[in-house]
Amino acid sequence: MGKLFKITVVALLFISLNSWAQEYKFGKVSKEELLEKSYSSDSSANAAVLYESKKIRFDFNQQNGFQLITEVFKRVKLYNKEGFDYATTELLLYKNNGDKEKISNLKGVTYSIVNDRIVETKLKKDGIFKNEYSENRDQIKFTMPSLQEGSVIEYKYKITSPFVYSIDRIYLQRQIPIRKMDVSVKMPEFFNFKKLTTGYLPINLKESSAQDVINLTSKSRSSGVSALGRNTKYSNNNVDYRVNINTISSENIPAFKVEPYSGNITNYISSINYELSYVKYPNSPIDYRSTTWEDVSKTIYDSQNFGAELKKVNYYKDDVDQLLGGVSKPLDKAMKIYDFVKQKMSWNKRRGVFVNDGVKKAYKESTGSVSEINLMLTSMLTYAGINANPVICSTSDVAIPLFPTIDGFNYVITRIKLPDGGLIYLDATDKYGMPNILSKRIIKGMGRVIAKNGTSEMVDFRPEAPSVMAYRVQCEIDDQGVAKGKMNVNYRDYLAHDFRVDNGAKDDQSRAQRFQKEYGISELDEYTVKGMKAYGKGISEKFNFMIEDQIEAIEDEIFFSPLLFLRDKENIFKSDDRKYPVDFGYGFSNKYMLNIKIPDGYTVAECPKTSAFKLPDNLGKFSFRSNVVNGIIQVVVDETITAPVIPANYYPAIKEFYNQVIQKENEQIVLKKI
Repeated sequence: MGKLFKITVVALLFISLNSWAQEYKFGKVSKEELLEKSYSSDSSANAAVLYESKKIRFDFNQQNGFQLITEVFKRVKLYNKEGFDYATTELLLYKNNGDKEKISNLKGVTYSIVNDRIVETKLKKDGIFKNEYSENRDQIKFTMPSLQEGSVIEYKYKITSPFVYSIDRIYLQRQIPIRKMDVSVKMPEFFNFKKLTTGYLPINLKESSAQDVINLTSKSRSSGVSALGRNTKYSNNNVDYRVNINTISSENIPAFKVEPYSGNITNYISSINYELSYVKYPNSPIDYRSTTWEDVSKTIYDSQNFGAELKKVNYYKDDVDQLLGGVSKPLDKAMKIYDFVKQKMSWNKRRGVFVNDGVKKAYKESTGSVSEINLMLTSMLTYAGINANPVICSTSDVAIPLFPTIDGFNYVITRIKLPDGGLIYLDATDKYGMPNILSKRIIKGMGRVIAKNGTSEMVDFRPEAPSVMAYRVQCEIDDQGVAKGKMNVNYRDYLAHDFRVDNGAKDDQSRAQRFQKEYGISELDEYTVKGMKAYGKGISEKFNFMIEDQIEAIEDEIFFSPLLFLRDKENIFKSDDRKYPVDFGYGFSNKYMLNIKIPDGYTVAECPKTSAFKLPDNLGKFSFRSNVVNGIIQVVVDETITAPVIPANYYPAIKEFYNQVIQKENEQIVLKKI
């Protein structure tokens, strides 16, 4: 009995260990994986990565030298239809000066259970699409076929790159959980890379080394001629070298949780980035490759597709001379040129630091990329004697560069430096933009001023002053709890800009309907908006309204929130903690002023008291005042967030701040019948 018990225990332990240490091989999807209904440690997950492998190495061949090889294998479980988004993959392959990255061995399979049987559907060539994403990137995109709820997909591919000095950022976390991930990076000793990690998850990186050899074959021919012809001799020369190996193996990686006001999450997801520090081949001096921002600046400015374009003036010279006739002040000249370029040029939505077809062709056709339009603007300003420089930017959807590099930038704007030292940033692709009023894609990114002398300066586009939205409401309540009145909303600065971007192409009916949908307004009429085309100035909306179901009338009492339908009903910050900043884009101030007429025969029995509180370090404040004068309830509220970005360590404070805001705004005014 004892022996049998030991055998049973050993057998169970063996099964358990094998189950825990599951090997993932392409084409070996189990029925258990297909029958799995939810992810064990995150039942809310719509999909999960069951396994992800990324192997990066440097292969040598005598014809091409070293090449960077990346092999990827990924298996994903799709629990429901909401998870189908993770069945689409997009790859961007770099190309430059005739060299390009190439993809090969792309294979994919969708597995599903049909009639208790595993059915496989292979990814076919007609499901793989290749497009030119930008001047330096080709896009490979594919969606796995025959998806069903519960399907498992897997795919693998190999990328061969001649750009051996650049390893793409390796992401160690996704927006869905990962059951197991293996990463290996094998680097020949000739290339010395620095490492930088991001994110808040611990990274289990192990370093080791191994030996490898390069076999070089050469041939020579004898000068003499024998009866058999010339003699050819082959010789081999072996070069031994060390391979430095980094491995990362992780299990049960939690999903990166996207929170309200997350900003660019690629800056916060756990990842590791490699930057080449130097190259040292045998019997050769060290070739340092780590660049400075000054190196980057000089490389960009010296490019024929950047700096050379700034020097071209003949194509616009006559137009600008005529435009500036009689204008003497530098700021007036700058605004004339800025407005001229905005009106003349249309952005074709192409991004990038370098021009595509050139500024001259873009000017002639009145359409161009962001670099063509804003390099044109910079050139015109310089021609007019204004101190202007281009600014390269990484937009809000691009990870902020961790090292000095050109690749992390995908946009260009213009900066003017006035004689008094004032700075003005301009983007002529933005039809609604104004001086120092930039789109969210810019202010949530970063930029560097590029000067022709090779200097470089990092700039932050976040505005210092909060943008203001002011609400004014005048209404009266009847004894049935129906409120009728007028509302006016004013937007200024960035809030006005964003309103134009979001609503500029809509008609008045669509603009009015958004209020009804957002606030539950029963009836809305006489809607008007002013200032839509008065760029740089505020916007004002006005309308009449009636609300029927947001005020309670019970017997001889009436109950309602002092902000009526404008109150915040729940706190959007729900998580207990947060590991990355709260990114509002820009500071804002919501101001409310309400005058509510008390119905005849009623008096105020209860009214929320005046109060105020604030965030630490002057990051924000809230104030509430109420008063009753001549049968009118007056309510004045100010909710202000002064900081565009609030660090993660303040998250408990801002969550509690909004808890208090919600609580105060939902306190009740009580009217009692006399």
